[in-house]
Amino acid sequence: MGKFSKGILFGAVVGAASGLLFAPRSGKATRQKFVDELEDWSDLKEDFTEKLEQVKESAQAFQAAADMYIEPFIEGINQDVENFKFQAEPRLEQIQEQVEKIQTELPEMPIEE
Repeated sequence: MGKFSKGILFGAVVGAASGLLFAPRSGKATRQKFVDELEDWSDLKEDFTEKLEQVKESAQAFQAAADMYIEPFIEGINQDVENFKFQAEPRLEQIQEQVEKIQTELPEMPIEE
């Protein structure tokens, strides 16, 4: 638990205890108020624990979905790139041959300055 969280918890406990001790109530009313506050804090802790568990479950489900979909997606993209290379390489060779043919068939052009 971080220092800030410990400080908040300590402050809440001290504040609640001070409020109960210095409250203008009878002892019975003060004890009942204290019991009610403890029950409220207990309920709050249970709610927080449940929400935290839901967040953990959601994170695990997200991780499982990511593991299931991301790897096949990347593999698909890599396959598409390879297919493109396979299709582009012969065309690039044809273009290179045409450039060489043009260069050999055209007379050299004088460079004007």
